[in-house]
Amino acid sequence: MSTAHQPSSAADLSLLDWASFAVAIPVFLSRWLTSFAFQNHGVLHWRQKFALAFLRTQRASFPTRILRWQVRRTSTGTAITQYCAKHQIPHAAIALSPETTSHHPDLRVPSPTLHVLKGAHPFSGNDENGPTLLYFHGGGYVNPLRAAAHMPFILACAGATNPPCSQAIILEYALAPEHPYPAQLVQCLAAVRYLIEDMSIAPGKIILVGDSAGGQLIGAVFAHLVKPSPYFPVLKLRKGERFHAAAMVSPFTRLPADWRTGSYKENEKRDYLTWKQVGEFKEAWGAKDDEVWANLCGLEGERRMWKGVFEGEGRLVDKTLITVGTAEVFLDDCRVFAVEDVGAEVVKVRRGDDGGKVKGKRLLLVECQDEAHVQVALDSVMGFKDGSMMRSIIGWLSGI
Repeated sequence: MSTAHQPSSAADLSLLDWASFAVAIPVFLSRWLTSFAFQNHGVLHWRQKFALAFLRTQRASFPTRILRWQVRRTSTGTAITQYCAKHQIPHAAIALSPETTSHHPDLRVPSPTLHVLKGAHPFSGNDENGPTLLYFHGGGYVNPLRAAAHMPFILACAGATNPPCSQAIILEYALAPEHPYPAQLVQCLAAVRYLIEDMSIAPGKIILVGDSAGGQLIGAVFAHLVKPSPYFPVLKLRKGERFHAAAMVSPFTRLPADWRTGSYKENEKRDYLTWKQVGEFKEAWGAKDDEVWANLCGLEGERRMWKGVFEGEGRLVDKTLITVGTAEVFLDDCRVFAVEDVGAEVVKVRRGDDGGKVKGKRLLLVECQDEAHVQVALDSVMGFKDGSMMRSIIGWLSGI
């Protein structure tokens, strides 16, 4: 059984919504083409500019209610199932038992579903000794996985390691506001526990990858391992164990009090994500600002904890990559988390770089020139494989 919302129907929109939608379409098309023709995004390829102009114009032309209805018509599980059927990718859905998320007496968290992809076709190999990729998708905790944006990237990541991953597992988690914080945290922890205890996959064979909200969830899992949250039982790795790798793609690292400062203000007209939309995601998610499992950076006294997660012999993950575009509203927050809290080395890349700058690095923040939030998702939709964020992630994975 799917853990996500029921797909939205046309009945969810009023006649006024439909009228507004119809009136806005010609305005949207005109603004989109104008934005594409006159935008200035430096080194970006025209296909990247085309996708970015589309998203920026779409979010400026239509109200949040219509955009959310449009995105949520297809659940994560349906999107994955349909994509795998279309591309003949072996796929199995595992619904975890209700007991996996029912530990806290005051929480009603549905059990998650794991979507398992494996076989020779998706990863260009069938090595059972390869690692397992566990993917947490983004979407502000309120939107499901988008097949065209996420699936090509997930498959590329799974095929980039050496040897290629033996399987890719995608977590289908419940969405806010129907299931607010900490539902997604609980489901992520249940998924990690299931892989280790029920599927008998050693942490050293697991690679965690997540974009945006999914990147935040990776950090939340690590925080729980060191500082257990009250929402889920203690989860500990055996002495000497650590995860093989983690890649946090444009992670949502901080819940800022003022949305109109720093890169939120500087990149508001460059990124497709705006301070207003981030505020809407935050409100729907309902997270608590003073909890490290929601607010990864900026809390007093947590810096030492993060150093222990990512550095030293006792670290919880062997190699870590964090990426951010220099046109992102999240740029400042990613820098604070990656450099000040985590202690990552910084590498700046641009389109055309071959990934050699990042290969073999153990703890790294990659800043991708002129690229937007989760640029790899936009590039995947456009079939573009030469973006700096895409090349960096694939190149880094090939060296772990």
